Amino acid sequence: MNKKPQILSSTDCTPEVILDPQGIIKIAGRLIPVNADKFFKPIDDWLKEYFSDPADITRIEINIDYVNSLGTKYLFDTLHEIANIQTKKEILINWYYAEDDEDTLEKGILFSSNIDVPFNLIST
Repeated sequence: MNKKPQILSSTDCTPEVILDPQGIIKIAGRLIPVNADKFFKPIDDWLKEYFSDPADITRIEINIDYVNSLGTKYLFDTLHEIANIQTKKEILINWYYAEDDEDTLEKGILFSSNIDVPFNLIST
């Protein structure tokens, strides 16, 4: 595996994504992709390679300001695939939401109830 982190810079429509082989995956910003397939393809490719030999603990940090329905579907599908990977290593998801952002909190609750890995909802 390529041992260097991969960083996708944020745009007006997509979040910053940091994929670190040391076991940190961060997604932060707005997720309203115009072409979700194109945006998620390098992430999915990196994850497939990473999970062939993952770190002992993989921590997924999600801090989305806003996500549309297409972004929600792709993010859920990606997290669901990660949760279904057969690994003896630990996977943990931290979902951050602004204290007054009920929509993001509700999405986090929905995701956590449908994804079978430790899932923390963290108010900021």
